[in-house]
Amino acid sequence: MTRKTTPLTSVRFLAAFLVLLHHSVRTFLPVFSGRGAHGVPEDYIGIVSLAFPVSVSFFFLLSGYVLSFVYLHNKSPIDKSEFFAARFARLYPLYFVVLVLNMPALLLSEGQRYGLRIGLIKTAEIFAANVMLVQSWYASRLLRVNRPTWSLCEEVFFYVCFPLLGALLWRLRGARLWITALVLYVGGQALGWSIRPHLNLETALSLPPLHLSTFALGILLARWQTLPDGRDDRKSKSPVQVWQVNIVLALSIGGVLLSVPLVPLFVVPAPYNNGMLAPIFAGFIWALTVIPTPLSRWLCGRWLIALGNSSYALYLIHTPILDLFERLHWVNRMFYPVYLALCVGLSLLSFHLFETPVRLWLLERFHTRSLRNTTAAISTSRTRNLQSL
Repeated sequence: MTRKTTPLTSVRFLAAFLVLLHHSVRTFLPVFSGRGAHGVPEDYIGIVSLAFPVSVSFFFLLSGYVLSFVYLHNKSPIDKSEFFAARFARLYPLYFVVLVLNMPALLLSEGQRYGLRIGLIKTAEIFAANVMLVQSWYASRLLRVNRPTWSLCEEVFFYVCFPLLGALLWRLRGARLWITALVLYVGGQALGWSIRPHLNLETALSLPPLHLSTFALGILLARWQTLPDGRDDRKSKSPVQVWQVNIVLALSIGGVLLSVPLVPLFVVPAPYNNGMLAPIFAGFIWALTVIPTPLSRWLCGRWLIALGNSSYALYLIHTPILDLFERLHWVNRMFYPVYLALCVGLSLLSFHLFETPVRLWLLERFHTRSLRNTTAAISTSRTRNLQSL
């Protein structure tokens, strides 16, 4: 993580917390559960609750942005083995543990629904798809465990594309960069809206290729920000002023807030989930990273960084904990603060006591194996050279 992107770590917690609220607020506070036709709420409180998951698109844009600064900014070729090892070590251990812990409940559900033999087969099918992180490709059948994990399937798809896609987009500058960004945004929206009537809602919202344009826009934002005309604070002849940053930040926040009451106008559920607000998110990210400001410095506070680091665990575990509270019938307003505190507390513990040690251990194992393979390759090459003399 570069110093430029450090304030965004704290923002990740807010984005993950909004997803948590989206999945839990209607359970603990029934006042948020009002719905109208087509699953679109008619009352303002319901509208607010259904606007929360827009932060998933923010995660996709942010992922492209941060990965670009980490792996493309120095202009050296991406070491694919190190890249995929780092991504695996960061995402998979906790994901797999949570998946395994969810299996008994899934087996019980499938067994009650289909009988023991067929239930075992369907559970094994769903488990295999989730292990391989392909469940969002057939969401209506395979996305049966911890539904927020659909976005991890998108991330894996992005990672597969990143070494080639990132290298291609990082070459762009000037008008070509802006034209490409416009084509990606308009094309991505056109594809998403044109295909939505032909798919069920789950598939339309979770099919990985439909989110690739949002991820790519994050790469282009990082690329533009490293160019002189992107007002990089080290290269620009006319440095950005704090008041300019504040205007962009205010417009971005205002755009997100304004989008909330507009939800019913689309007459479809989740209209923003395919990256429609990506330009607004881009303005928000730019305002927090282009130059140091009082807000960006505040977001670099240690306690906020700690919360930001726990955002991945918060995103993964809040639904299983919600299921537990429902089974125990602890789903009234009195238990909501307990639920929120438990989710945040366990997420912090997970990052420090499980995710970080396991990630470091896996990376150490990878580097040891890589060094061993390199040594073996050098030894083999020397032997061949000696034999050819």
